[in-house]
Amino acid sequence: MPDINFNPFKTRGAFSGLFNVESQGLTQGDAQDDPAIRLQLCSGLLDSSITDPVWGGVGMLECIAPSKNSVCGSILKKATATECNAFTVFNQAFHGITTHENPVPLYLAGGSVHYYRIGSGARIPLPISAAVAALADGANAVGAGDFVWDMTNNVVDVSTGSGGGNPKINIKLLMVSVGGNLTVKKEDNGNVVWEYSKPCGLFLI
Repeated sequence: MPDINFNPFKTRGAFSGLFNVESQGLTQGDAQDDPAIRLQLCSGLLDSSITDPVWGGVGMLECIAPSKNSVCGSILKKATATECNAFTVFNQAFHGITTHENPVPLYLAGGSVHYYRIGSGARIPLPISAAVAALADGANAVGAGDFVWDMTNNVVDVSTGSGGGNPKINIKLLMVSVGGNLTVKKEDNGNVVWEYSKPCGLFLI
């Protein structure tokens, strides 16, 4: 059963960057507004076998739910070495748990999570590797590059052909933002925090 670090006696001030007059960059797992595509937003249940909290912008495997659970939506499992067909998002998922140590909204096994299927046409910011960021050189066409979901580092990476134990994902890179982003990092102590220095890509999934 996954758990979330929590110290009820810890206090802190506001997180940095909350009161900027101007800002730029992307937020991992915050799908871009689109009046038509938003109707493709799905809700499902996180599989009970998931051992870690889940956050927005993570590759998952959507599975057909047993008939007794189908009213609650599909079952979301961790992506496998060969399959990844959905990405979780924070959109309209106001039930995410936050604490002083974990400012990122988290979703636990057995609970619901929101996601977009690959092929839905949603535009979702996702963390990327340096190899993906390098594609933004002004010469590569939109849709160029084959990608995999790196399950170890939780980033989109360029496919090397062999897969390397990571599932290929049929998504298109629209733009790259190298600064001013909010991406998610799980620290060694288990805390899940926002990271400000990692590049982020906007993908059409």
